[in-house]
Amino acid sequence: MLANLFSLLVASLVAVTISASPLQTRQSCTSTYTVVSGDTCNLIVAKTGVALATLYELNPAVNSGCTNLAIGEVLCLSESGAATTTSTASGSTGTAGSTFNGIATYYDPNGGYGACGNILENTDAVVALGPATWDGGAHCGETVSITYGSVTVDVVVADLCPGCQGTYGIDLTEPPMSQLDAAYVFDGHINVVWGFVN
Repeated sequence: MLANLFSLLVASLVAVTISASPLQTRQSCTSTYTVVSGDTCNLIVAKTGVALATLYELNPAVNSGCTNLAIGEVLCLSESGAATTTSTASGSTGTAGSTFNGIATYYDPNGGYGACGNILENTDAVVALGPATWDGGAHCGETVSITYGSVTVDVVVADLCPGCQGTYGIDLTEPPMSQLDAAYVFDGHINVVWGFVN
């Protein structure tokens, strides 16, 4: 009898483990999309009509270059009780003259589309903002000034970084990161002060 009870318990645990999906942990997701072969974030946006910024905001595991989609992955497209995009009043996450202390990391967009809708090359001097300062894409095209030590560079907002480190974290392409820190590859990330110029 004890052996039968143990077998039933193990079978139940296996069934729960097999049926679990990342979506089950997000009960508030009301609309989903399953990734198929050949999908990109821009193609999913075109197929579903969801805003690119919303796709990134509701699926923080998708990297800013949208290069880590997996066939069969279930993406959230909308949540219950929330608008399809998360935004605040324009400029509320920063206006010209406001500065933030944050962690800067770097990435290579490899010719992919940024969350602002433009193709980004590895040679571009652009920045991806974290979710706390993204403001629904309101800052796309704005100039950001970034200071590390005595070096300051200006870059253009062109992408969203759902995985940026810390509240005011940002992700830079390699050209501005290398201007700020010659040892950026070794360091991986640096503490910077940054703000919107215009």
